[in-house]
Amino acid sequence: MSGFKTRELPSDAFVLYIDAYHCDIKEKNKIRKASVYVVLGIDLQGNKDIFGFYTFFSSENKADWIKVFNDLIDRGLKRIMLIVSDDFPGISKAIETLFPYTDHQLCLVHLQRNVRNQMDKEDSQVFNKELKNIKENSLDYEDGLEKLDDLCSRFKSKYPSFIKHIQSNKERYLCFLKYPENLRKHIYTTNPVESVNSMIEKVRINLGGYFQSVDILEINLLIQRDNLKNGKWKKPIPAFKGASYEILQLFNKKFSVQTQNY
Repeated sequence: MSGFKTRELPSDAFVLYIDAYHCDIKEKNKIRKASVYVVLGIDLQGNKDIFGFYTFFSSENKADWIKVFNDLIDRGLKRIMLIVSDDFPGISKAIETLFPYTDHQLCLVHLQRNVRNQMDKEDSQVFNKELKNIKENSLDYEDGLEKLDDLCSRFKSKYPSFIKHIQSNKERYLCFLKYPENLRKHIYTTNPVESVNSMIEKVRINLGGYFQSVDILEINLLIQRDNLKNGKWKKPIPAFKGASYEILQLFNKKFSVQTQNY
């Protein structure tokens, strides 16, 4: 366990996917609710791996995210092109602080779920249909932003707070449109890491509804990771491997600008 948590990471990554797995864990003879943040990384060659996982019994905040990112940095990770996550409290500020040149994509699938929760059925269907159109048919990032502004203006008077929230994060919701079209479908959602969490959820159910300790939870995470590394993740992901030249060009362009600004 300690070897995994302290192992050296690649210095550069194309994308990190971060998602929270919520579960019950027994600690000091009490069942407590915990959040486990799984960080799934893909390097510049398209290799996938779990870079780290972090268990907290407190609610999300910037200080905890600083700890997470500092751990990744301490183990060698220096430059990340893109981070894909949900809108966790404090995560955007932490990314801006420690990875100021990294793009931050908020999960578009989670936004669609929020739309269904915040709007009535008819309005949510219209909004999400238009959101799908923006995702699939925008010419580029600027075109997508313009279309999202137009869409939000149609619903602003009826859902002022919710629409204000969307507009305040519009650059993060549409960040994936900055990237080549053949990569966009892979980087607008946290689904890649959610699939890992779903495996752990099956283990929890088989164990009777909760984990006996943090160690048992993390050991099971490691088992799932090892199974994936020996199976589906043994070779680079075809979509990313096929676009490795484009990814490298984008990466070098982004971080050559960073170097010039120092």
